[in-house]
Amino acid sequence: MEKHEADLATSASGDMSTSARRFEIEGRSLGFPAQFRDASSAMGLFLVPSHAANALIHESGFEVAQVLPRRAVFSLSCVHYRDSDCGIYREIAMAFFVKKYGHARRIPYIGTWLDIARDQGATYVWKLPVTTRLANDAGILMWGLPKTIEEIEFKVSGERATFDLYMEGRKVLSYTVRALGKRSQPRGTSAVYSIFEGAPHVTYLSHQYWDMGIRFRGGDLHLGDHPVAEQLRGLGLPRRPLISSWIGRLALEVSAPEKL
Repeated sequence: MEKHEADLATSASGDMSTSARRFEIEGRSLGFPAQFRDASSAMGLFLVPSHAANALIHESGFEVAQVLPRRAVFSLSCVHYRDSDCGIYREIAMAFFVKKYGHARRIPYIGTWLDIARDQGATYVWKLPVTTRLANDAGILMWGLPKTIEEIEFKVSGERATFDLYMEGRKVLSYTVRALGKRSQPRGTSAVYSIFEGAPHVTYLSHQYWDMGIRFRGGDLHLGDHPVAEQLRGLGLPRRPLISSWIGRLALEVSAPEKL
C-alpha cells in the first residue's frame, strides 16, 4: 500500500464521536476544529439555470436553492492558504447554494438572497481541486469533500489577483479580481454540505475577513478547453460574475461534520 493510501486508512476507532477523532495524514496529527489561520481569497457568484445546476449535483441528493425563477447561484472561491493545519496550499471551490435541511418553507427567492447576503447560506461543493496531498487527503477523510490534486497558479500583479486552474495539463479556468479592499467583517458562520461516510452531513465554517473589497460585475472569468470547462459552459457562465470579492486576509475554523 502506498504511503498516502495508508494514511487515508488511519483514523481513530470507529466508536469515537466524529469530533473526537484524530487523523494521521502525511505525518501530521489532525483533529477538530481545524484551523486555517491566514489566507487570501478571490470569489465570484454567478447566476446559472437551476435545472443545469441540479443535473450536475443530482447524485448527491441535494437540490439547488432558487434565487429567481429557474435561477440558482454558482460560487467560485479561489483561496491561497499561507498558514493552516493542512499546510500551505491553494484550492478552488466550485459550489452551489442549496436548500437547507430542516428549515420550514421560506419566502420564495428572497430567503435565499438574504442568506447569501448575510453569509449564512448552505453550499454543496461540486468540485474542489487543491495543490497538495495533505490538503487533498484531509478534505476527503475528515469532511467527505470532493478534493482532487491539480495545478493551481496564483499571482498578484499590481491591483489584480489571478488564479489559474489546470487539470491533466489542460486549462480549466482563469479568474481575476481587483486585489483591493479596506473592509473587515466580524466573525460569522456558514454551512457546507457533503456526503460523509455515505450519508449527508453538514460542516460549519467560522470565518473572519479583513482587507475585503466587494464589487458588482467586478471579476473576470475565462474558461479553457478541459472537459470541466465545458461543463461550466453548460451552465451558461458569463465572463463576469454578478458579485465578486477579494479578501486580503481571512481566517477559518472548521468543525467536524455532523449528520443531517
